[in-house]
Amino acid sequence: MNENIKQEAKTLEEAARPLVEYIRKHHTPMTTAIVTGASVEILSTDIQVPFDDDWD
Repeated sequence: MNENIKQEAKTLEEAARPLVEYIRKHHTPMTTAIVTGASVEILSTDIQVPFDDDWD
């Protein structure tokens, strides 16, 4: 992996850690956060029914 990409990934991980900790503390594993330059949106799944992973 390119050294610049590795550094960028580490920086992103450090920036995202507080949000991940917040979700783990206040929500469920089915929660998704959508982060844009203008906002953060929290989406929670009430019901999930998994299907076979084969899309063919």
